[in-house]
Amino acid sequence: MFYTRKKFIFSAIAIVTMVIVAVFLFSNRSIENADVKIGLILPLSGDLANVGEDVAKGVRLFAQNHNDADFIIEDDGGESKKSINAMKKLVNVDGVKVFLGPLGPVSAEAVYSSQTEHEKEEFIFVAMSMCADQFKNYKNMICNYPSPYFQLRETYRYPASLGKKNFYSILANDAVGESFLQMLGAISKELNLNFIGSEKVNVDDLEFRTIAQKALKDNPEFITIATTNQSANIKVIKAIKEKGYKGVILSGGDFEEKMVKEFSDILNGVYMAGQAKLDYGSDFVNLYSQKYGGKPNLYAAFGYTWGDILYGLIKNNPKKKFSADNIMDSVNSRSDELAIKGMKFDKIKKEIKFPMQVFRVENGGLKSVFVSSGE
Repeated sequence: MFYTRKKFIFSAIAIVTMVIVAVFLFSNRSIENADVKIGLILPLSGDLANVGEDVAKGVRLFAQNHNDADFIIEDDGGESKKSINAMKKLVNVDGVKVFLGPLGPVSAEAVYSSQTEHEKEEFIFVAMSMCADQFKNYKNMICNYPSPYFQLRETYRYPASLGKKNFYSILANDAVGESFLQMLGAISKELNLNFIGSEKVNVDDLEFRTIAQKALKDNPEFITIATTNQSANIKVIKAIKEKGYKGVILSGGDFEEKMVKEFSDILNGVYMAGQAKLDYGSDFVNLYSQKYGGKPNLYAAFGYTWGDILYGLIKNNPKKKFSADNIMDSVNSRSDELAIKGMKFDKIKKEIKFPMQVFRVENGGLKSVFVSSGE
């Protein structure tokens, strides 16, 4: 009787133990035994938290219909040192070898430089970054937004399409301005434009009448303002218009529609170097609207698109190992079916290309007037 009861107790304990183990393994299957495991290095805190969260939204949207995948997100706060730590945690704790992120060329360079040569053979990264020159030399990391040169060149196709040849440029008196100056020289040759002169300005100056006078001296057919400071751009435009200039004014730098509306009296008729012209797949747009409401932005679309691309590559490679060339081939072959349509890689330059657009300010709003081919 005692033996029978003891045997029963041990059997019961064994059953309970097996149930606990089974529950534990099932609940942790996605971490330990996921068919697809992708690490994300994103700024979910700090100044760029809204960007990181939008990317995460897109990834989560893709993941909800792919239960065999783990997208493991680490917050780097947009800081290079934390990006490196996030990579190490994802590798050593989570066993990740495929990454989306980090954000920006500075953090991307830090993460790349921190890897050993062996790690560069084992890991693969899609950095959330424009294609700065250094990406051409990275073995296992590609960029996902067009380079500054590509963006400028595609924008300058617009005045060229109008038959405008002679142009003058106003740039910031800093390293970015010097970089733009070199690029404009190359672009003018590529597009057969006549770069007749330039002037560098201190963006913190209060007035630019002297600069405007210099810009008008040789009667340029169009004037480009290539600083990244919105406030300075508006002041320069105001000075040029006050001098009676009637030609094309093309302003660069990021801009907000709120600012365009606020300064519509100054900016009316001015052309704005635009952003990538992207078409989103209807299935993605509908899924996003159902889950989050509203329309997706570029960063959410990036999250979904790159989740899709990397997931497909891992599933189609039994050894879960592929190269930067494989990623670029996948994008090019699926260009019309991805959540972001129309993006393609130049494999020789290791650079992604999008159609770029130019806007004209009309009645306090932005009207798209030109879309480049993106080739």
